[in-house]
Amino acid sequence: MNKSLFVFACLFLVSLFHCKPEDEPQGPVLTSLVIAASQGTRLDLSLQETTQLVATGRDASNQTIQIDEPVTWQANNTNVSVDATGLVKSMAVGKSAITARTGNVSKQIELSVWDSSLPHTEIFISDAGPNYQAPWQILRVYDDGDYTEVFTSSNVGWPQDIVVLESEGVVLVSNYTTNDITKFNLNDGAFLGVFATGLNAPTRMEIGPDRLLYVLEWNGTGYVQRFQLDGTPLGRFTDAGVNESIGMAWDNQRNLYVSSFSQGNGSSFVRKFDRDGHDQGYFIHTDLQGATDIWFDGNDLLVNDYSLGVVKRFDQSGAFVSNFITGLNLNEGIDHLTNGNILIGNGGTHTVKLYTAGGAFIKDLIPMGTQGLATPNAVTVRNVIP
Repeated sequence: MNKSLFVFACLFLVSLFHCKPEDEPQGPVLTSLVIAASQGTRLDLSLQETTQLVATGRDASNQTIQIDEPVTWQANNTNVSVDATGLVKSMAVGKSAITARTGNVSKQIELSVWDSSLPHTEIFISDAGPNYQAPWQILRVYDDGDYTEVFTSSNVGWPQDIVVLESEGVVLVSNYTTNDITKFNLNDGAFLGVFATGLNAPTRMEIGPDRLLYVLEWNGTGYVQRFQLDGTPLGRFTDAGVNESIGMAWDNQRNLYVSSFSQGNGSSFVRKFDRDGHDQGYFIHTDLQGATDIWFDGNDLLVNDYSLGVVKRFDQSGAFVSNFITGLNLNEGIDHLTNGNILIGNGGTHTVKLYTAGGAFIKDLIPMGTQGLATPNAVTVRNVIP
């Protein structure tokens, strides 16, 4: 058979049986799905929240391609309902997995349902970034750590501490590089402006026994500054400065204690002031390499030693008692849950660790890799009672 006749026969057979020559290029083939959720993956039951799921096709090169066959949606339990279009409705508190399927390709997305009308816990974490460089962010974690979101990543500069003003619906963030305290909407993280400015690298903030805001400064004179909760400055509280101050706590007599990191070179200390801000001298001047946060456990003062990776216990006279928690790495940022359990930011592993009130390790509440967390240098617990 000559060549032209052979080609004619092939074309005839192709048109007759709708087949293609083996060497004709094939179109893109669907190999995977990507699912997007219009309102995120966390739904509030009390608000009857919904989210619209949309599946996008990808080929072997991860390029977006058209999905030719219908997509079906299926939930693995009754915490949510999902219809034929991928619209998900919250039904009961808990976690659910939704599977999208088309042909022999499927993809699963996990959703969680919570109820804001019930008492719950929120945990705010300031992230000082990799090697204390941007990007910086504030994270918000809900309850047992099963859901974490970026509360804000704007209008913060090397964030140091977080205070929640419940009645005002405001979150305050102290910023080392911009020398100010910025404020954000408690519900959605929207920037609300500057609470205070003109500070010298502010670090820790606490609401004191007198319901005023106390602020420490790393640079400058090191005096403890005070503010009314509307941002009105009241000037310095202490009559002596503490260089590189980064932790404070009050005892039962309302004496104030302030820690100094002192470059982590072994000269770190804790200074004591009476309830009127008068200097009482050193409370701890030995046994510390790089003190950060401090807090009281009864009459004992506990100190986060960032440089040694331990939490140290000191008695009411300032004498060293014991290492309370060991095995930490660049530990900074601490708060307590209502059951007494302790949360500690562990910068060396980019995690927030959970311990019992007695110092026994439970788990990494915020595991490595969560929302890109690099250096958790402040942990603030908010207990919500609607």
